[in-house]
Amino acid sequence: MTRSQRIAICLGTILISDPTSAFRPSPTRPTHPNQPSHRRSHDDDESQGYEIRSPSSRPETTSTFGSENVPADQRPSNEYLNLIRQPTFGWASQDNGDAGLAARLALVYAAFFAGVCYPISGATWVTDGYTLQKLAASNVGAASVVFILALRIYSGWGYIGSRLTSKVIEFEETGWYDGDIQEKSDAEKARDLFLYRSSVKPVEERLKKFCLILGGAWVASCLVLNVAASSKPIFNQYDPNMLKELSYDDKVAEIVQRQSNGRPTYCDNRYYRAVANGGQGCE
Repeated sequence: MTRSQRIAICLGTILISDPTSAFRPSPTRPTHPNQPSHRRSHDDDESQGYEIRSPSSRPETTSTFGSENVPADQRPSNEYLNLIRQPTFGWASQDNGDAGLAARLALVYAAFFAGVCYPISGATWVTDGYTLQKLAASNVGAASVVFILALRIYSGWGYIGSRLTSKVIEFEETGWYDGDIQEKSDAEKARDLFLYRSSVKPVEERLKKFCLILGGAWVASCLVLNVAASSKPIFNQYDPNMLKELSYDDKVAEIVQRQSNGRPTYCDNRYYRAVANGGQGCE
């Protein structure tokens, strides 16, 4: 059982019962001298002033303590439980840690890079020699998806954190037009603050770190794409297929002409220089 599941079970118990009834002071009872020895441990517990009651003896209620007027799904503790059950938000939990979050984001990056972004880049640069541009564009697209996903996860945990640390509960009774505010009781403040410090604050710090790293990587990816887009395409101008394409593709022929700097294109190839009688015009 993971740490989040244990916290969810504990909170679930709190949400359906009065937590103050689990350990309730009871009057001290004198021990009878003739009482059987097998009841002594139970009486010793009762003599300390506390009686441990079974769950069946607790009164069942339909709301958490101190927030009876707030709808159940708008109470901060319930919102936390709902958050960790949602897709992707549990990736940043304490159970997964930095390595678990990084592995899941890397998987999303690889899936979008290979399955979505690179095919789109291939349809944008259809001629040979633009491999660098394709990779740079695909990297920007996949990095953007991962960065936005990390920001979305961070915003969700940040919202829950603000709800848990607030001294009041803002809620809507039936809709946006009849909102209200209820102040938390001391017990609610202590419970929510403990939940925030133990389970939410570490996740917020982890996500903040990841968002800063991913944001820097996204900016660097955009700069690389800008450089790659303005650079010359890389291709083998002596490849037979490329030579055939030069005869009917004026755009590629113009690029080759610019790269040659006014010199015949066969000057950089020993074979074609020999075919051209020793490379006339290459000196």
